[in-house]
Amino acid sequence: MKLTKTTPTRGRGRPRDPEREKEVREALMQSAHRLLREKPFRDISIREIAQGAGVNSAMISYHFDGKEGLIIEVIRGQFMQFGPAFLNMSLEVKGPTLETLKEAMAYIIRLYIREPWIPRLIVGEVASKPGRMRELFTDRLASALGPKLRELLHALQCAGHLRLDLDINLMPISFISLIAFPFIAGDPFKEIFAFMLDEENSEKWIDHTVKLLLHGVANNSAAE
Repeated sequence: MKLTKTTPTRGRGRPRDPEREKEVREALMQSAHRLLREKPFRDISIREIAQGAGVNSAMISYHFDGKEGLIIEVIRGQFMQFGPAFLNMSLEVKGPTLETLKEAMAYIIRLYIREPWIPRLIVGEVASKPGRMRELFTDRLASALGPKLRELLHALQCAGHLRLDLDINLMPISFISLIAFPFIAGDPFKEIFAFMLDEENSEKWIDHTVKLLLHGVANNSAAE
């Protein structure tokens, strides 16, 4: 979405237009998403994001409190595409199952294959350096998804699907690490192991990763 008319900063006393503001937010997020697929976060300017959306650059601060806030919303939007299933999976009436965990793992792997800039940005701008991006990532994304993942794993453990001798506080770390490492390793991973993690090999990698994790933590009877 690119708006055809530059949006001025809302003046004092000027009535708000919720629909217009929604359009501006969506246009900015789509513009930022396109640029993130083309170049690193550090090389993207506020001006080119605004130009891509067809709005005034002041709208980024107005709607997202800066470039970092906008990028976090783009990442959150990608993760939240499976929000209802993931955020509520530990509250299902029939109780959580290993299939729910498999679906979550497969979704994240497919997301990272489709949007490889996400793990790169998490490593380069969140994990490796303190600052506003790390603060926003923790407050707006990790703080919501992290506890839900732990809640699901705890529910699976209590239901007898996961081994009781495993530390529930360490299990999410293993879950995330197993999924993320190939994307973080990048080109050296491809060169050393002669395996290209792309769309063609995605299902093979998903099947391998799911089996590796679940057969290591599941009771034999529950893993079947």
